[in-house]
Amino acid sequence: MASDGRMRILEAAKALAESHDSVQGVTISLESVAQKAGLTKPGLMYHFPSKEALMLGLVDHAAEEWAQRLCKQTGQSSQDLTSFDRHRAYVTVATTAEVSRADYWIFSDALYHPKLSRAWSEHLGPWFDITGLDDRAVSLLTAARFCADGAWMSEATGVFPSSDLAAVREHALALIDAAETASDPADGTSDNTETEVTE
Repeated sequence: MASDGRMRILEAAKALAESHDSVQGVTISLESVAQKAGLTKPGLMYHFPSKEALMLGLVDHAAEEWAQRLCKQTGQSSQDLTSFDRHRAYVTVATTAEVSRADYWIFSDALYHPKLSRAWSEHLGPWFDITGLDDRAVSLLTAARFCADGAWMSEATGVFPSSDLAAVREHALALIDAAETASDPADGTSDNTETEVTE
């Protein structure tokens, strides 16, 4: 967990990103963040000695926030849940949480910098773990996750947001239900076996 000083700086950096009219216009510098946080540049550099260190801290902070939202939604840690319940949590949070342009910018900027993407993998990777599931279940869970990804990114950017997120959520949750049913050995079917058609 970040110290009070670090948290103050990270929140200032996120507020700067949020204040821009477009994601493309976001520029974060040590000077601008220090000013926003009410600190001197040397004061900021005590916590984040470089621009890269600041960005790593900001991405880690954002990814940790998402993981905390998921834990709060379920009341459990990722390792105590099935893949299906973890995906249900993500779909629910992604379609109900308040997100902003800053969330989208922090996430998308990490796509172009391997060091920045590491934090997302560490914090959210366990929530998307699909180890041991068959191809059919994996494809259905992936489709549900993509629905959720698109929902929160659309809301954050304001680009073609849904007029009914609840309906999107229900469709995504139905995909997860289908994945769980397809993986249930009690139904006596295998996802890799085609259904026999009788004349």
